[in-house]
Amino acid sequence: MLAELVRRFAPVARGVQADARSGAFGQLLIDDFGDGRYSNMAIEGRIFSTAIKAVTITATHNSPIAAATATPVVGFLNPSGSKRAAVLLRAQLSSVSGTPAGGQAVLNAVSGVGTSITAAGAGSIFSTLLDAGPSPDGSTMVSYNNTALTGLSPTTGREIVLLGGVSAVALGSAANPQAEDLGGLVIVPPNTLVAVMAGTGAGTTWIVNGGLTWAEIDWPV
Repeated sequence: MLAELVRRFAPVARGVQADARSGAFGQLLIDDFGDGRYSNMAIEGRIFSTAIKAVTITATHNSPIAAATATPVVGFLNPSGSKRAAVLLRAQLSSVSGTPAGGQAVLNAVSGVGTSITAAGAGSIFSTLLDAGPSPDGSTMVSYNNTALTGLSPTTGREIVLLGGVSAVALGSAANPQAEDLGGLVIVPPNTLVAVMAGTGAGTTWIVNGGLTWAEIDWPV
């Protein structure tokens, strides 16, 4: 048994072929052991994140996107011609205080955006390779955190992932984290906007935090 564990987890030299393990259906088995699930992409500087705090929800933040001035809590555009796709790894919307409007946080997507958005992007995009600083490799995404998507076309967003949320009751001082490990479930190709939208109304001084994390890959693959 010890010999098997040593064989399975012993390090190998960079570039040297190593044995792989497969499951009962021929799938490749990968352990979350040692470096962690996303470490290789992080080391390559491919994982990026954007976040915003203390957003007071209004009707323009509601899901689904229904107007050319809709306002993501947190979101980004993958511009046309970027030659990259964003592989979504994590989405977050946390209620901080106030009374929620009801409904839930929903990830929205709009395809075929082109250059229709006339508003400037807002919010920082950071590489998770921390010593590299903000967007070391020049993330091709443009963040639109708590920024009206003025001019957006098409004006109707598709609700693609339900992220959860809270009912329309006062939160008081209770923390209410809501995060979803998407694990690459959603791929955002060029010419596409994704945004976390919230609720079905303004609520009463409903304040939230939001975030998105993704990996950028060459596109098409």
